[in-house]
Amino acid sequence: MKQDPPFLSIVVPAYNVENYIRECVDSILSQTFTDFELILVDDGSTDSTGKICDGYAQKDSRIRVLHKENGGLVSARKAGLLKAAGEYAAYVDGDDWIAPDQLTNLCTAARNEDADIVIADFTVAMGNDRKLLTQNMEGGIYTGDKLREELHNCMLSKGEYFSFGLQPSLCSKLFRRRLLLPYQEAVDERIRLGEDAACFYPCALEAKKVVYLKGQHGYFYRMRESSISHAIVRSFYTEEIFLLITHLEKSFVENEQLWAYACYMLDNMLTPHLRFKELFLGKELTLQFKCIASSHIGKNVVEYGKKVRTSSRMKRILKTMETPSLRNRLELYLFCIYEAWQNKKSEKNNV
Repeated sequence: MKQDPPFLSIVVPAYNVENYIRECVDSILSQTFTDFELILVDDGSTDSTGKICDGYAQKDSRIRVLHKENGGLVSARKAGLLKAAGEYAAYVDGDDWIAPDQLTNLCTAARNEDADIVIADFTVAMGNDRKLLTQNMEGGIYTGDKLREELHNCMLSKGEYFSFGLQPSLCSKLFRRRLLLPYQEAVDERIRLGEDAACFYPCALEAKKVVYLKGQHGYFYRMRESSISHAIVRSFYTEEIFLLITHLEKSFVENEQLWAYACYMLDNMLTPHLRFKELFLGKELTLQFKCIASSHIGKNVVEYGKKVRTSSRMKRILKTMETPSLRNRLELYLFCIYEAWQNKKSEKNNV
């Protein structure tokens, strides 16, 4: 007898997470919501992750395991989603876990409101520390003009510098599977910086109804250096940022949100390198500045930065990027020293 497809497909990409995968899978199997299939994608693990996944599949008929060559997070998500059969789909990374009522909260909202996307908040776990992260939006139902004006037009940038309207993480969200699939498939597998953003933001633009469950922090994101999202380590991320922004530009044509987001990304990636050696003795940072400033993306970012309020540091970065003279580099370096001093002073005052 043919079984009806499940309401929800949960895709778990897993690469060398033998120390965490059991906690992840156990948290899913302990959910109060049970109408789901669980697709574990072993992305070419070299430890015992694959065997652990196979062991779970032998014990629970809702679980399927896909073993594939290592291709990265995007590749693993695509492989799992292509095998999914549920009306809705959700991701849980193999080193994370979810609270027992997480799926009930998301699926109840999806079912009651016939939503295309359900968004919840999440918890960042750093050892024993917990940090609650929320979206910069009001909770509730978004549709029609409210969806376009208050969500679509503010997703990448809420207006204040370094302020997302919606966090790009694909986890802690629920998607109508047929809506998500083409946008996940369209993500270039070379994108390993901002891969969630590359899928979520274009997908959200096509949603007709979004429900945001503000204050629901049932997804636990584990911060660790060797996680799949930290698999690449480079001194500069210019190529990765260009790849991501070029991908997003297809959906955000002539939209200044995109240049605000590009500012965030460049600021995040370049700031750790604004030291004396990199600014004055080496050539690589100066070459990166010139490379960015001469590109289509860089020119738009520089023009955006001139018109709107960014951080004082970013203003100086953009100025140096456009003209990497000794004077501009010195001004940027001195400001970074001042900023570091201010941060230390603030930390002492808060002790």
